[in-house]
Amino acid sequence: MLVILGISFVFLFLGLFVSVVLIPEGVEQFIALFVVCVLFMIPAFYAIKLEISVGVYRCKGCGFEIVPAYSDVLKTKHRGFTRYLFCEKCNKHTWCKKVLK
Repeated sequence: MLVILGISFVFLFLGLFVSVVLIPEGVEQFIALFVVCVLFMIPAFYAIKLEISVGVYRCKGCGFEIVPAYSDVLKTKHRGFTRYLFCEKCNKHTWCKKVLK
């Protein structure tokens, strides 16, 4: 996941640099910037999908293992591999750590 995002960031900055420096201001530059940003988002969303499919999140309070839905992962706060998720067992939101299985 980190490799995918790292390569995506390199191409994002390269695309932004080329769009700003080589393309004159106007509609063409806007379209180029838009395309570069959209192309960056595709692998970013795929990396999130990979994060969900590998391992589970463990509740800090009770140890319950949570497999969140894709939409929940997109909406929640996170710090590295820790996400603020809802635990169904203890019925509260808590910071859950990513655990590989």
